[in-house]
Amino acid sequence: MHSLNRESAIALARKRINSLADAVGDQFEILPDSTREIDQGWVIFFNTADFVRTQNPASALAGNNPILVTHDGVIHELPSAIPWEQAVRSL
Repeated sequence: MHSLNRESAIALARKRINSLADAVGDQFEILPDSTREIDQGWVIFFNTADFVRTQNPASALAGNNPILVTHDGVIHELPSAIPWEQAVRSL
């Protein structure tokens, strides 16, 4: 079983987040201080680059979901309709 470290997990998440941003013509950034390590891996939060820079709520993503990168490198886009802790338990 392959086990990722935090930096590798964030790199995988960054690729997925960049793909999501490209799809909507925006730029997203990971919120490193919000990243949570849990038993399954890392829960990685992100928002628009503009929000990260300005903290202007009008620039924030509405209803964006964090990404879980498991220790074995599987990426899960967690639903935003429930708390991320609950979403992880339902995997």
